[in-house]
Amino acid sequence: MRIAIFTNNYLPRVSGVAIAVHFLERALRELGHKTLVIAPDYSLEEEQVKDTEVMRITSFSFPNLKFAIPLEFIDRGLIEDKVTEFNPDLIHTHHPFLLGKAALDMADQLDVPLVYTFHTLYEFFTHYFLMDTEQVRKQVREYLVNFSNCCDLVVAPTEPIRQYLVELGVSTKTASIPTGIDFERFEKVQEHSLARRRKKLKLDRFDRVMFYAGRISREKNLSLAFQALKILTDEGLNLCLMLAGDGPAKRPYQKEIAKLGIDERVIWLGFRPQHELPEFYFLSDLFLFPSASDTQGIVLYEARAAEIPIVAVESMASKAIVQDGKNGRFAKADPADFARKIKEVLENPARFKVPFERELYSKSSIGKKYQELYQELIKQGRSRKRRQLGTIFFPFFNP
Repeated sequence: MRIAIFTNNYLPRVSGVAIAVHFLERALRELGHKTLVIAPDYSLEEEQVKDTEVMRITSFSFPNLKFAIPLEFIDRGLIEDKVTEFNPDLIHTHHPFLLGKAALDMADQLDVPLVYTFHTLYEFFTHYFLMDTEQVRKQVREYLVNFSNCCDLVVAPTEPIRQYLVELGVSTKTASIPTGIDFERFEKVQEHSLARRRKKLKLDRFDRVMFYAGRISREKNLSLAFQALKILTDEGLNLCLMLAGDGPAKRPYQKEIAKLGIDERVIWLGFRPQHELPEFYFLSDLFLFPSASDTQGIVLYEARAAEIPIVAVESMASKAIVQDGKNGRFAKADPADFARKIKEVLENPARFKVPFERELYSKSSIGKKYQELYQELIKQGRSRKRRQLGTIFFPFFNP
């Protein structure tokens, strides 16, 4: 098969979506399929992705942040020429706007099936839009439903998210397929590397180490973790929290940590490349996931790949991987309850030591699931009619 993949986020930017898109692209190539990725131009030297054919689109870029907004209308003619020449059997978009709209146009123009993977609960991110109001959130939901119903298949990363989309009004065919994990990164970790990292970070100062990896932003609800850490510190527990990632809320969070008096217990690791992250999971006793805004949370699966327990706010993302009382605990979005669940898990490590079923999330397994769905869609052909999408602006946000 020949698959054209449209995405507003791709390497060298590192984000959940970029990682998911690259994982799927590699899985498809390893099964013998031909791919073409249409992605933003980040104005960076390291934009070439090994063994992957990528068409870079003129973008409004911020190289220092590895962030870009693709200006697809400028390159629309080039996109049409390139994709037409590629002659795809199917088009797969990972966003409903910007390059997602170009994907929709090309699917109609070439009369090939269109697949959309729903990665982001956009209504949780309206504070990045011009107005954060219920009317804007309603408009976002309507746009997403209209776009989804123009597609021949909508893929959700978890079953709770798939059900959520159906309840919103998505009437096209839906399926739930997890993103998958590159387990090779975890298998390469060496004990001597862990010892060196532990010494450098001076982790022996603490009795237990907690870990968070992801964007440092408002919607990730990190205040919940900081307040829980403060409660546990006041109770006499000698804990620290490592944070891997960066984002717009880092400075406000640093101020909050200083006010709570836990500066020495929060270790800012900054942005870390993918090949380094497994070491931090293995150095940790517990992974924290206070966010309720994620559709999947790849980091949850990475935590399980390292077989460390999780304390998470119960959400559509966490319900897909956390088995309450087995491999972690669900907590309310309340600092006291979050602290109680952390303490429970840390005091009973053997109880929460549960093996992870890796094969379910392997590259081969995920690739074959998509392959089967793609084949069905190609036999069926383009079946969904285009409809009015509605007007929505995403001026500064491109998750």
